[in-house]
Amino acid sequence: MPSETPDSIEARAIEWHIRLRDGDDAIWEGFAEWLVEDPRHAAAYDSIEQTDLALEPLLPHVVIREAANDAEAQPEPPARRGWRWGLAGGALAASVAGAFLLLPQAESSRYEVATRPGERQLVQLDPATQVTLNGATRMIFDRENPRFAALAKGEALFHVRHDSAEPFRLEVGDNIVEDAGTVFNVVHETDEVRVAVAEGKVVYNPGRSAVSLGAGQALVDRKASDTVDVTRVPVDRVGSWKTGSLVYSAAPLSRVAADLSRAMDLRVTVAPGLGDRPFSGTIMLDGTGPEQLRRLQLALNVNLEKGSDGWIMKPVGSAGQ
Repeated sequence: MPSETPDSIEARAIEWHIRLRDGDDAIWEGFAEWLVEDPRHAAAYDSIEQTDLALEPLLPHVVIREAANDAEAQPEPPARRGWRWGLAGGALAASVAGAFLLLPQAESSRYEVATRPGERQLVQLDPATQVTLNGATRMIFDRENPRFAALAKGEALFHVRHDSAEPFRLEVGDNIVEDAGTVFNVVHETDEVRVAVAEGKVVYNPGRSAVSLGAGQALVDRKASDTVDVTRVPVDRVGSWKTGSLVYSAAPLSRVAADLSRAMDLRVTVAPGLGDRPFSGTIMLDGTGPEQLRRLQLALNVNLEKGSDGWIMKPVGSAGQ
């Protein structure tokens, strides 16, 4: 394989940045493999990411006009975020990105941390505030503001220092979790947000339809629902994934599959019609991967079959179908 030049690495980093905008698990796994191939890859990607963030304030001032010989042409509306990277990675995207790199803008203080399935990472924001990322998780932090974080996807456990004058704020998609000195866990999936509190208190979406949660409370906010469901949860179950324990009380199998996919270096999905079936019990992860999944079949009352893109939970008696 020919050695990579700095230009080819930069071009590849731009391509990954484009693909990750709406990337699925397979794309994220490929990206993680590319990062570990060469230390220069991570440095190049970080440079592209920081440039993208630095350009955010400029976008409202960008106007694209039609060709000069079109007298009737009108200015395009201000470009929205995402326009640059919607150029599909072709030559135009590369040239535009190259031009952006020349802009004399100060680097953004924000940075991204991402984990692979089965990987965990601890981020220390200040001496008394830390965030533990579960596998297959992506977050944004700010070097100049330790009271900010954003959970783009996945799951994280927070231990946050109390500061009533400057509360810690977590962005979860279009939602806000505001902390009042707590230990809490947050999951961000495509169709829902889940928050559970072990200590202290958080406020979900303060100033709007605010929901306050104290120790031993949890909420589920589903896109398909107009209401937020609040329930009780044993405090020792909040963030128990950190010690390899997954605890459920009438949780849908789709959630169990998603949790297993984050915690293990394996992709687990559910066959159609099976995702809503409830499961109650405790799964202790032992690091044996596929062998553990096979042993879980009896507890979950499913068949687990190896497919081309991971493992699939199917109804008992459907083996080979």
